[in-house]
Amino acid sequence: MTKRIIVYIILGVMSILLQKFLDNFASLGSVAPQLVILFVIYISLREGQLFGVTGGFIAGLANDMLVTHFIGFTCFVGVLAGFISGFFYRESEVDLAARTLNFAWISAVTLFLTELIALPIVAAGELNYFYVFLKFTIGTTVYTSVFAMIIVFVNGKKNRYV
Repeated sequence: MTKRIIVYIILGVMSILLQKFLDNFASLGSVAPQLVILFVIYISLREGQLFGVTGGFIAGLANDMLVTHFIGFTCFVGVLAGFISGFFYRESEVDLAARTLNFAWISAVTLFLTELIALPIVAAGELNYFYVFLKFTIGTTVYTSVFAMIIVFVNGKKNRYV
């Protein structure tokens, strides 16, 4: 278990650093992929809901320390993502967590629900609530789901898709 936690810490740090890189160079408008949330979904599917919620809080807090927006937003979204994706945890399918298309659709559902719940925080002070919904909830979900599909196809075995 200790070895897996160390691997999760390394993956978490890598996802935060890659997130910061993509925020600067791969943002479409002001929509960037949420790789930290994908990491939280992954550990929640591998270890369960409690581990996902805890990992979401820690990864979110570490991510919030590196950005200029208010501290606590990514913690909130990370905890939500760990909680929601933990409902899809199956002990018999732990090894398939990021190797099947289930990871992609679970990521899309989790991202949509977390962004929808966090929408009042994101849209605070905005006049056009529907525009913010389309841009941040739908946009972030679709853009991050593309990265989830890339993770699936990199980790998956070729004979599963043929």
